[in-house]
Amino acid sequence: MSDVKILTLLPTRGIVLTETISALHRELYSNTQSPSIITTHDLPLPASRNFLVETALKQTWWTHALLLDDDVILPEGWLKEALKLNADVALANYPMQGKVDGKNCGTIVHDKDKSVAFGGLGAVLVKRSVFETMGQPWFVLTQYKINRTDDGSLGFYTGQADGGANWSAGEDTYFFLQCRKHKLKVKETKLVATHARLDQLVTNSHNSRYTRQHIINKNDKIERELL
Repeated sequence: MSDVKILTLLPTRGIVLTETISALHRELYSNTQSPSIITTHDLPLPASRNFLVETALKQTWWTHALLLDDDVILPEGWLKEALKLNADVALANYPMQGKVDGKNCGTIVHDKDKSVAFGGLGAVLVKRSVFETMGQPWFVLTQYKINRTDDGSLGFYTGQADGGANWSAGEDTYFFLQCRKHKLKVKETKLVATHARLDQLVTNSHNSRYTRQHIINKNDKIERELL
């Protein structure tokens, strides 16, 4: 890991949960590297993510970008496992409680061969070369109709959501479909992150508190995919 330099991109409120920043400190300090973080404020998510990557690419020192949302708690050792995968893009599942049919839903959807079709951008390690290969924009809010055929494979069609099932609208789906288009290697870590929904957040220079929902314990099963 000595030749790996990680830059963390935080597109939401500019706050990293204590458990995550502690885990990052322990992993990076063991490699004589301290966490470097770029944040944005008051931008829609796609614009925020694009701005962060554009800003990051002006710096030449980093080899990997860690895309991290402030409501995702990384487990200890996640970075080490993600790097061992030697993927262009490595991502963590962070299941959400009761998202569909009251069951614990994963945030990664697999194709019929069990490869990653797309997932959430809450905890993703991306090689610098990925952004350089794709070119701008890296993230676009796009609506997709997603069909799973009888053999289990997925089909993606752009369009306008009609209120029915199997729609995905987000810059995350767009990003992973661009990865597929460019034949990039996308892999999922075995370690699962925790999704801590921050529905109420109060911050000032002296105080920070949040309420959590959708907490999934480490031993809870991911009962189904979103599709």
